Amino acid sequence: MKHKIIVLLILLAGATVVRAQQWHTMVEITYPAELELPMSVSELLLVNNTVAHPDVPMGAFYTLMAASEMLEGSDYLPAVLETSQNMSGSLYVKQLLSNAQADSLLNAYESDALLVLNQLIVHPSSECFQTENEEYYACTQVVAASHWTLFFRTGEQDSTMRINSRTLAYNDTLYWENEGDTWNDAVQALPSAEEARNEMCVYVGEHFAERLLPQVETDDRYLYDLGEKDEGIQYFARKQWQQAIDAWSQPQKNKKLTAYAAANCAVAYEIIGDLSAAYAAAGKALNAFESMRNADARQQAVNISYYQERLRVRMAR
Repeated sequence: MKHKIIVLLILLAGATVVRAQQWHTMVEITYPAELELPMSVSELLLVNNTVAHPDVPMGAFYTLMAASEMLEGSDYLPAVLETSQNMSGSLYVKQLLSNAQADSLLNAYESDALLVLNQLIVHPSSECFQTENEEYYACTQVVAASHWTLFFRTGEQDSTMRINSRTLAYNDTLYWENEGDTWNDAVQALPSAEEARNEMCVYVGEHFAERLLPQVETDDRYLYDLGEKDEGIQYFARKQWQQAIDAWSQPQKNKKLTAYAAANCAVAYEIIGDLSAAYAAAGKALNAFESMRNADARQQAVNISYYQERLRVRMAR
C-alpha cells in the first residue's frame, strides 16, 4: 500500500553516540485510515441508534458530537442526527438499522454515508486504600463498550447502486489515579462518577472518528556523509531523489562507503515510495556493515537493522 511521505527538513549533524558523520532529516508519513470509505463519500451523517444509558442520558450525544468535531476539517462534512432511531427500550438490546432504513436516512438527509452508534455502555468503578508507606492511593476506571455500523453506497446512480455496511465493536478504558496524605486528599482529586462517564463518552467518539482519518507520523531518517565529492547528498538536498539514487549507486572505493551509499539509497527509495527497493538497499548496507570487523560497523549494522524493521512495518500497513 502506498503511503504519502513528505521531507520536512535536512541539516548536518556531527556524530555523537556513533563515529560516522551523518546528515539528519525528518520525514512526515501519512498512513491510510484504518476504516476507509469510498472516495465519493463527503457528506457523513452520524446517527444515534442507542437506548439512552440511565446514568448518562446524554452519553450518545456527547459521543457523536465528539466524533463530528474530530472529523471537521477533514475530507468529510459531518452532521449529527441526535434523535435515537432505536425503539427497543433496552440498553442491552442492539436494534440495528436495516439497509432499507439506512437508504431512507441517506435520501432524507442527502448524505453519502452513515456512521451509526448502535450501543454505548459505560461502567465506572473506584477504590481507595492505604499503602504500606501510610499514604492513600485512589483510582477511578471507566470501561466503555461501543457498537457501530457504517453504511455507504457503491455503484452508479442506477439499478447497480447498493447499500454496503460494516459493523464494528470497540472497547475503551480510561484510568485516573492519585495519592494523598488522607483519604479525602486522594479521592477529591479524582473526577466524579458523572464527570468520568461524560469524559469517556467524548473519548469514545474522538477515538472512533480517528479511525476514519489518515494517520500522520513524523520519523527520523539519517544519511551518511560520503565526503566532499558526495554528489548524492547534493541531489538529495535539492529533492532530486532519483539523481541521488543514481549517484549513490555508482561503485564505491571501499566497503564502508559502499555501505553508506546503499543506506542512503534506501532513504531516497523510501521517499519516492518504492519501499521494496528501500528494503533491498538497506539489506545491501547491512551486509556490507556486517562484513567489516570493527565496533563502528557493528553499531551501524544495528542502526540499519532497526531501519529495516521500520520499513517492514510500513510495508505491512
